[in-house]
Amino acid sequence: MNHLNSRYALLLTLLVVVLPQWTRLPLWLDIIFVLSLLWRIPAIEQYLPLPNKFIKAALALAGLAGIKYSYNTWFGPEAGTSFLIVCVALKLLETKNERDCYVLLTLSYFVLATQFLFSQALWTTVYAVFGVLCITASYVIFNQTTSIKHALKKSLILLSQALPLMLILFLFFPRLPPLWTFKLSEGTGKTGMSDNMSPGDLAKLSQSSELAFRVEFEDKNKIPTKAELYWRGLTFSRFDGKTWRPSQLSIFADDNAAWSGYSLPSWAETQIQITQDKPIHYKVILEPTDKTWLYSLSAAYSRTTAVGLSRDFRLVSQIPVFQRFTYDAMQFKAIALDAELPNWLRQDNLVLPAQGNPVARKMAQQWRQFHGSDAAYIHAVLSWFRKSPFYYTLEPPLLGKNRIDDFLFKTKRGFCEHYSSSFTFLLRAAGIPARVVVGYQGGEWSPNKDSWQVRQMDAHAWVEAWLPNKGWVRLDPTGAVAPQRIEQGMSAMAQNQEVWGDSTFSGLKYNNYKLFGQLRNMADYINYRWQKDIVGYDTEDQDQLLLKFLGDRSVWKRIAIMFGGLIVIASLLALWTILKGRKIFHPADKVIVRLSKKLSQRGLAREQGEGVIAYLQRLEHHQPHWQVVLKQLQTQYSIVRYQQPSHDNSVQVIGQMRRLLRNWPNYQAQKTKEI
Repeated sequence: MNHLNSRYALLLTLLVVVLPQWTRLPLWLDIIFVLSLLWRIPAIEQYLPLPNKFIKAALALAGLAGIKYSYNTWFGPEAGTSFLIVCVALKLLETKNERDCYVLLTLSYFVLATQFLFSQALWTTVYAVFGVLCITASYVIFNQTTSIKHALKKSLILLSQALPLMLILFLFFPRLPPLWTFKLSEGTGKTGMSDNMSPGDLAKLSQSSELAFRVEFEDKNKIPTKAELYWRGLTFSRFDGKTWRPSQLSIFADDNAAWSGYSLPSWAETQIQITQDKPIHYKVILEPTDKTWLYSLSAAYSRTTAVGLSRDFRLVSQIPVFQRFTYDAMQFKAIALDAELPNWLRQDNLVLPAQGNPVARKMAQQWRQFHGSDAAYIHAVLSWFRKSPFYYTLEPPLLGKNRIDDFLFKTKRGFCEHYSSSFTFLLRAAGIPARVVVGYQGGEWSPNKDSWQVRQMDAHAWVEAWLPNKGWVRLDPTGAVAPQRIEQGMSAMAQNQEVWGDSTFSGLKYNNYKLFGQLRNMADYINYRWQKDIVGYDTEDQDQLLLKFLGDRSVWKRIAIMFGGLIVIASLLALWTILKGRKIFHPADKVIVRLSKKLSQRGLAREQGEGVIAYLQRLEHHQPHWQVVLKQLQTQYSIVRYQQPSHDNSVQVIGQMRRLLRNWPNYQAQKTKEI
């Protein structure tokens, strides 16, 4: 590997290091980095001079200004990562010697590590290992001027030697909380629920197969049926004729939630009537959402720090979920939620727009007078949904100004938000307090059946109505129209082309999802186990491991094992290196050693400190009848050891040397001269 090729290897390594950040960087920084690489290529060939100090100073100031403009700060993970990459780009434009290259390679380790600020997934770790391999190989190239193949092999050996040390430290070093638990920029979360609901919102969300969250139930024998798995996220009480939004009452603000503890808050003890049955315990592993609301079953409570219970019986987080977040929850067996409804809360859940949807209003009033009680009216409306020609579809037709009327009496085609919105409207128009609840419904088992996984396609909206002596009761008009959606989940709708229509996530595409779903599920599950067992390896897991294998949790024993293991592994590696170093012979040198041993019987052995070429020339001087053979041997040895031929050519030449040794002239018959 010559000087030029080593520089090209450096450029390739930098590209590998920066590539994972490509989509996170602002466009201007991507352009600067690419231009730096393109400028550097002709500069290596000496076709183009490197920029002078004034240009580099201007680029540095422009980079700082760009970071400030893009992030409105010079601090934080995104700004810090961008600053490192600006440094890499500028350092690349002033690299002149090997020392500068070493600085760039060292800086590359830090740039590569910034991936973990944004993701700790298994695939991130795999790519990081590949990046470390490339950087280390570049170090080897600059130090040994060797081939890429040899450099990669050498770096792989070095990483393999470090692996046992890493495992010892991982298992026994005291666990610390992650150093990257801070806010990332907006938009880092995956697709998820919005803080409002309009027709078509959940239909679009249900066309995504992205994972929303996982659930681990403590007791597998107490898991609710799929039809009972309603994961509450938000409640909507305000309606303007088109969009549903949360209540404007300040008491419902997430900041007013009752935060974690070992007992229900005082207001919840009076508003939630629960049985003496043991609650269902479960753990939720939520994907990033950038939002504060969490997902749980009804009548839930959590003891996780920074998780609270809101006034509308939802779980919320104190800070937005910018990274994968795990929290425990329990579901109580509730008799009633808000058994006695305060007047202010009743009015908040009865408000409708002053005008609009006259047909629906009139029908609600007439039916309420006819049926009398709240329960009878609700039963009548649900029966009407069930018996009328309503269709469940992700591609409903457009609605006019009176959206509720158009849906109920004209199109009769819609998704869960259409049914929940219109049903809530009919309840309120009849004087029954009601609100829309959005979240997820159903889910499926992971491949190993140790966790329940809920995807974005399981997004759902339903209704909560308040009834005397029963409190808030869950009602799902979608179940009246498409019961298989609730009982079996969205997977049961795959064969129904009427549901999917011609959407981008049509039945055909969904069937493809099913065909490749096992691979997708397996990939998600592998990443889940990685997050749970490796990234989530905390103090409690470490204590359990020590208790299982050592019988106690002694800190001093932990330290002794850690340092003892490190010393033993380091000693073994050192011994292996020493022994391996003593036995290292180039294949061509092995031929000469064998020749020396063969001729030692006649006093023609190679002397200590004598060079190979000098030794062969001495043999030639004292044994002229071997001149032809010795000349060939000298030529072949010089080719292999000093000219650095290709691998194939090297193997061929060494084979010739070995054949010369096997067919060596019969020196026993020759008269040996004194040496």
